Amino acid sequence: MAAHLDPEVLIVDEVLAVGDVAFQKKCLGRMAEVSKSNRTVLFVSHNMAAIEGLCNRVLVLKNGQIAFNGDPREGIRYYLENVSGEGSRMHAGVVDLASAAGRASKYRPQLKRLELYTEDDQPLTGELPVGAALKAVVRLRLDQPCTSFDAELAFESPGGQRVCTAHSAYEPTRSHERRVGDQVFICKIPKLLLVPGEYKISVGLSMMNTEVDWVDDATRITVIKADYYGTGIVPTRGMFLLDNRWSLVEPSACFSPPELVES
Repeated sequence: MAAHLDPEVLIVDEVLAVGDVAFQKKCLGRMAEVSKSNRTVLFVSHNMAAIEGLCNRVLVLKNGQIAFNGDPREGIRYYLENVSGEGSRMHAGVVDLASAAGRASKYRPQLKRLELYTEDDQPLTGELPVGAALKAVVRLRLDQPCTSFDAELAFESPGGQRVCTAHSAYEPTRSHERRVGDQVFICKIPKLLLVPGEYKISVGLSMMNTEVDWVDDATRITVIKADYYGTGIVPTRGMFLLDNRWSLVEPSACFSPPELVES
């Protein structure tokens, strides 16, 4: 409503914290329109992806004072490294989820522990080569009997953009018998094909298709360069490495291309 009043200065405070995805998309689109019309948008948010996409200047506040003033990407990096808290910089292979700081107050701590291991079952210390295997152990406790419950690992960029998800519901041989008390999920990822960089891991628990516990930014891993393709070249753009094979052949040995048809 405020955006449609065509103000010279539009102040928006955490508008993305409410509404569904369609509403949030509409808000971002409208703010972008306002900013392109030579008017000012003061956008207050903890959504790093939205800040990077919308803003051309960032102010980072700490204890009520301006701690950074400048380029959005540099501001986001400064915030993540200096302001967002010690927990978000944690690179631990064993995480106490029961007392984790990233849990919303509406959830009971049913997620108890996250353990990360390398291919040879050694505790992960924070760094993992491109294409290496990763094993995750999620320990939880069901307070009441349930036949349908699942665990989730969310891999995100430091700015909060979801990169990929590992979920027990994706397992085709998953059984659904009645259980209660302590439970353990083991997730094996044969090849973690993420480009080098830092990634947040959040952990979730759902019962009967309803989220009942969630720990945001439980721990972080750093994917480091490795010669995955055997060429010495490691991609630095995008999010994933693709298994792809190329060959250069003589034109005569190739299949005939379809005829071009003018439309």
